Amino acid sequence: MFGMYIGRYDNKIDSKGRLSIPADFRRLLEENDPKWEPGKNAQMVIVFGDNRRNYLEVYSINDLLGVHRQIRGMDPGSKKRAALQKLFAQQVHPATFDDTGRIVLPSYLRDKVGLSDKALVVGNSQTFMIWEPEAYANDDMSNLKEEDDYDPTLDPAVYLSGDAGLM
Repeated sequence: MFGMYIGRYDNKIDSKGRLSIPADFRRLLEENDPKWEPGKNAQMVIVFGDNRRNYLEVYSINDLLGVHRQIRGMDPGSKKRAALQKLFAQQVHPATFDDTGRIVLPSYLRDKVGLSDKALVVGNSQTFMIWEPEAYANDDMSNLKEEDDYDPTLDPAVYLSGDAGLM
């Protein structure tokens, strides 16, 4: 609808680990799956990472290919490249929708981030995230890079330039 993943959705996870993905998100995943065609189900990749991530992050196929292009452009002996390869090539789970727009979250993914019967699906512009609702509410962003000019008491919109995308 908007060409990006935006919004927040409280969804249930059934006993088989199936989670419904918002229709707008499904359309974007279809548009960004080079092998998708009408009547087929889009593919995507769920990045789960290590203990520094307490959420799952879903990438379209095209976006994941773009990440891998960036990684290939890095110094082959770089620790940053090795860390990115581990995250985006090894700590991932391929997924496909079923006919009703659900994905299956295997038990190891649900266990990793503490999901049981509810999940919060939140847009993150180019990707979307799947959180355990309480973990999302309590996230203090402590795993992000420190920035000297960041003030958590301000409305985040102040960090946009004055004409940020406005026409």
